[in-house]
Amino acid sequence: MPTTDEKNILKILEEEGGELGELREVKISRYMGLRLDYLRSILDSMGRRNLIDVFTNGKVNIADRGWRALGKNPPSPWGGLAGVQESKTELPEDKYKRWMSGEPEEEPKQERSSKERDESQSFEYDSYADLPPEEKLEKWVSK
Repeated sequence: MPTTDEKNILKILEEEGGELGELREVKISRYMGLRLDYLRSILDSMGRRNLIDVFTNGKVNIADRGWRALGKNPPSPWGGLAGVQESKTELPEDKYKRWMSGEPEEEPKQERSSKERDESQSFEYDSYADLPPEEKLEKWVSK
């Protein structure tokens, strides 16, 4: 949980730093009215906790964890906001249950090459129906 100063820094980065939340340390210190050495100690602490990314050229970006601390989805590196699927993480137990039930995984729509299609069509699947649950899990994990 970010402190009050850290939340203020994240809000300044969000409001003044454009869509990526990027500003120089000097500008942040001016906006907050703090000395640069004190601000750098706060930024160092935030960087160690992955709330921000601090670069050697003096620029500061909001990291994914910082966006989430603000209650927002991080921006996608390809423009726009990250989709719901990217921010949603599935627990291994839920993934295993879905795999055991035979439900298909929601894949992003993208074109596969013809070589990949040929290999996937020629691949023969073993039957897992007769295996005990421990062996099913072991085969599933090894994939």
